[in-house]
Amino acid sequence: MRPSRLSNIGSACLSDGQATRLLEKYEDSGKGWFWETHDDGTLAYLSPKIRRAMADCMIFPASLSDLVDNDASLAEEASERSLSFYIASRLPFEGLVVKSKARGDIWWSVTGEPRHDEAGQYRGFVGFVIDLTDQKNSEIKLLQLARYDSLTSLANRDTMRQALENSLISAAHRRQRCSTMILDLDRFKLVNDTFGHLVGDQLLKSVSERLVTSIAGRGQVGRLGGDEFQIVFADICEIEILSSIAEDIIHSLSQPYLIKSHLITIGTSIGIATSDHDHRSAVDLVRDADLALYAAKAAGKGTFHFFASQMYEQARSRQQIEEDMQRALEKGEFHLAYQPVVNTQTGDLVGFEALVRWTHPVRGSVSPAVFIPIAEESGLIIELGEWVLRTACIEAAKWPDHISVAVNISPVQFSSQALPVLVTSALAYAGVTADRLELEITEGALLDETAKTRAAIATLKGLGVKISLDDFGTGYSSLGYLKNIPFDKIKIDQSFVRGATITGNNNIPIIRAIVNLATDLSMITTAEGVETEDQLALVRELGCTLIQGYIYGRPMDAQAAYARTQTNQSIVSGFKTDRAERRRIIRAGRIGTQGKDETVRLRNISCTGAMVETSLPLHVGDLVSLNIGLAEPLEADVRWTKDGRAGVKFAHLINLDDVFLGKPKASFKTFVPNYLAKESSELYAPKERLDPKSLTLR
Repeated sequence: MRPSRLSNIGSACLSDGQATRLLEKYEDSGKGWFWETHDDGTLAYLSPKIRRAMADCMIFPASLSDLVDNDASLAEEASERSLSFYIASRLPFEGLVVKSKARGDIWWSVTGEPRHDEAGQYRGFVGFVIDLTDQKNSEIKLLQLARYDSLTSLANRDTMRQALENSLISAAHRRQRCSTMILDLDRFKLVNDTFGHLVGDQLLKSVSERLVTSIAGRGQVGRLGGDEFQIVFADICEIEILSSIAEDIIHSLSQPYLIKSHLITIGTSIGIATSDHDHRSAVDLVRDADLALYAAKAAGKGTFHFFASQMYEQARSRQQIEEDMQRALEKGEFHLAYQPVVNTQTGDLVGFEALVRWTHPVRGSVSPAVFIPIAEESGLIIELGEWVLRTACIEAAKWPDHISVAVNISPVQFSSQALPVLVTSALAYAGVTADRLELEITEGALLDETAKTRAAIATLKGLGVKISLDDFGTGYSSLGYLKNIPFDKIKIDQSFVRGATITGNNNIPIIRAIVNLATDLSMITTAEGVETEDQLALVRELGCTLIQGYIYGRPMDAQAAYARTQTNQSIVSGFKTDRAERRRIIRAGRIGTQGKDETVRLRNISCTGAMVETSLPLHVGDLVSLNIGLAEPLEADVRWTKDGRAGVKFAHLINLDDVFLGKPKASFKTFVPNYLAKESSELYAPKERLDPKSLTLR
C-alpha cells in the first residue's frame, strides 16, 4: 500500500487523488522514487518501477540495505554502512550516495527519516531516492580525464607522479628500493609526418598494448605525452631484472606494426633510475631517468642506460656549453675555416667547404662534434647556421667566379620553411651568384622526406643553388633519396677512403659502386679524407670527380683561403702511403724465433703489425711467432730493428678489438727492456748495502 505520509505531501492544496497522481508521474519519470519500511526494517513500500528493476537481484521481503551493492568502492561501502547504521539507530539521514545492485552502474542519493504513530511509537522509515547515475558517470569521466590518457587509457603524467611518490614512501617504510623507466619511441616523428596523425595515434595505442603485455603486472605503465612513456616498479630494483625487462620492451616494440595497411617499424630507447635510500623525490627520480634516456639515445638509440652520477656533470657541462654558445654568438667568437676542394685529375682548386669553428676564451678550441649537437637540440643552430651561411657567401664574393663555397645545413635548418628565403637573402647581400653556393645535407635531414621536403629542395634548385648529399654510405644509404631528389653531388664519406689501400677490406668495391652509380645519375662525386699519395692515386683510378682532404691542405682561415685562390695549382702534401690505424698499448707477451723464446712487451699495434721490445737478437726478415693472449699465436716477419725494439708485420690482419678486450695470460712475465734494467741496477741498490751515514739532505 502507498504510505499515507507520502499522499499527504502538499495536502493543503491537493486532494489525495491529485497527490497520488503527481507522485506516480514523478516515479514514472525515472528521476526518483519513494520507499517506506516497517519497524523491523523490511520494505513496506517500494516504487513499482524500482521493484521491477530489482526483481532479478533480490527476494522480498527485503530491507533497503539489500538494494545496495556491497562490492562498490570504499567510499560507497562507507555510505552503505552508514545507511544500515542510520536505519538501525532510527536517525534521519540525507543524501547518502550508494551504488545499486541493479544491472549496470546505477547510483542513488538516499534520504530518509523515521516515522512514528500518534502515540510516538516507532513505525519504520520513510524516504525518497534521487537517481545520480548520469551525474556519477560524468564524474567518473572527469576523473578518467584527470587521471588517465584519453588516447591510450594509460595513467597520465600526474597519476604516474603520484604512483612514483607512493612507491618511494612504501619503499622507505620497507627499507627497500623502487625504480622507474622513461622511454620514448625512435623514428615516431617520421611515422607521424609520413602517414599522418591517425596512423600515429593508432601506433601509440599498439605500443601501449605491447608495453602492458611486456610488463605483465609487474609495474604501472603510463603515457607522459607525445611518444614518451613511463613505468613505475614499486618493488623491483635489481639491475639484472630491470635489464631483462628493458631488453624485452626494446625487442617487443621493435617488431613491425601493421596499421591501416602500412607496415611500420620503430624502436625505443630507455632510461632507468632506481631509488637508493636517499632523499630524492619523484621529480628527482624522473629527472635521473631522463638523463639516462638521453645517454641511451646518444649511444645510438635502441638501447637502455641506467642513471649514473656522472650524468649530472655531463648535463651541467652541456648546459654551460649552451649558455656559452649564446654568448659566443653575441660576441663573435665563432669563425669559419675553409678546406680546399680540388679537381681529381688536374689538381685545380674548384672550391672550399666552410667549416664552423669555436675558440672558447677558457676552454680553448671546442670540437664541432661537441657543440653542433648541442646547438641542434637547443635551437641555436638556426642562428648559428644563418651566420655561417651569410659569412661564407660574403667571403666567397672575394674569390674568383669559378671558385664555389659549400655550407653544411643541419636537419633542423633544413626543416625550416624559411631556408629558401634565407639563402636568397644571403646571396643577394653578398652579391654571389647562386651557382657558386653548394648546400650539403645529410641523410638525417631526409629521414622524414615528404612532399614538403621535396618542395623545399625544388625551390632551392630553382634558385640555381647546388645540393649535395654528405657522408653518403654511413647512414641508411637509401637509393630512394637518389631516385626522388635531384642531387648535384654525392660526397663519399672519409671512412671508406681511409684504409682503402690497405689489403684486407672491402672499401674499394664500395667506392667504385658509389662512383658508378653517381655517374649513371649524372652526379659528380667528392672523395673526403684523402691524406696520402696512394689514396690520391686510388680515387683517381676509381673515377672520383673531386677530392677533399689533408693531402691538398687542412682547413684554413679566410685570409689563407683567399691567398690560395690566387694560385690555381694545388700542392700535394702528405705521406706516400696509407697506414693502418695504430693504437698505443703496453702488453706483455711472448715472442719466439729459431728455437728461442722469451717475454716481450708490445707497444704500438695495428691490424697489420706491432712494435715490440725484446732482447732477442732479431734481424730484418726473421720469421717470429707472437703470443699476446689471442686464441692462436700470430705469425709475423721482422721489418726493422733498433735498440732492442723491432717492428713486425703480421701474416694476417687481426681485429684490434679482440686484442684490447682480451687480457694477457698470467703466465706472461713482465718484460723489462735492457735500458730500464741497467738504470734499475744503478739507481736501486739492496737495502743492506745502504749506509745511513752516507745520506745527506739537500
